[in-house]
Amino acid sequence: MDVKEIKEIIRKELVDGIMKSQDFYVVGNWKMYKNKHEVSAFLDKVADHDFGPKNHIVIIPPFPYLYLFEAKLRYSKIEYGVQNLFPKEEGAYTGEVSYRQALDFGARYAIIGHSERRNLFLEDDIFLSKKVRICVQNNIRPIFCIGEDLEKRQGNDYKDHLTRQLKEGLSRVSGNELQKIIIAYEPIWAIGTGVNATPEQVEETHVFIRSYLISEYGEEIGRSIPLLYGGSVKTSNVRDLALADGVSGFLIGGASLDAESFIQINSILNGR
Repeated sequence: MDVKEIKEIIRKELVDGIMKSQDFYVVGNWKMYKNKHEVSAFLDKVADHDFGPKNHIVIIPPFPYLYLFEAKLRYSKIEYGVQNLFPKEEGAYTGEVSYRQALDFGARYAIIGHSERRNLFLEDDIFLSKKVRICVQNNIRPIFCIGEDLEKRQGNDYKDHLTRQLKEGLSRVSGNELQKIIIAYEPIWAIGTGVNATPEQVEETHVFIRSYLISEYGEEIGRSIPLLYGGSVKTSNVRDLALADGVSGFLIGGASLDAESFIQINSILNGR
C-alpha cells in the first residue's frame, strides 16, 4: 500500500466520521411544481422511510398541497413549511397566506426572501424583516435567504451586499429570537443553472457570514444559527459541499422533487 492509498483511506474515514456525527438540515423547496397526484406519490415513498436518527428533514411544497402533508406525514420525521407568507394575522390581502393559515396545516417553517421573491415580486429587506419578525413571534422558523447575482460576485462587492441583507432582514429580531432563525446562502448565479459554487467558494462565504453573525450578536447566538447552502445541490456534489466549513445543511431545489434523489442526499449526509 503506497502513501496515496493510505491518505485516501484516512480521508474516507474522516469524511465518514463527519457525515455520521454532524446534524444537517435537508430542506426541499418545491417551488411551483407538482400536481396532487405527484405529491401523493412522493409522500407515499418517503412517509415511512427511515431517514436515520439525525438530520432535520423538511419539505416546502406549494400552498395548495399542505393538507396532503398534514394527512400523510402525521407519524413521520419529515417536517414541512410554506414558501412565503404575508406579515399579518389576517386581512384583505388577496392571494396571500398568513402564519395562522400555515400553522393550521401543521407548517413549522417558512422560506423568507428567496431571490425569486426579491427579484420577481420586488420584496425588499424592510418588508422581509417584517416577515421574519412575524415568523419568530408565532412558532414558525424562518429560512431567511440571502445571495448575490453574478455581477456582484464578479465585482467583488458581494460581501457588502450580503451584510446589508443580513443587517436589514434581521433588524426586527433580537436576543433569543435570533436562535429561531435559519439562514440560507444562495448565490443567484447558481440557482437552477446547473452551475454550482465550488466548495471553496461556499466555505469562504459561509465563514464570512458566520463571522458577521458572531461579531453582531455574540459568540453563543452567532454560532447557533444554522447556515444552509442552496444552488444546484444534487447527489453528485452534496458530499463535497457538506465538508465545507460552516455548512449546516442545504436548501435543495430540483433534486428534492424526486423522492429517490431526496432520500439519497439524506443517506449521503448520514455517511451511508
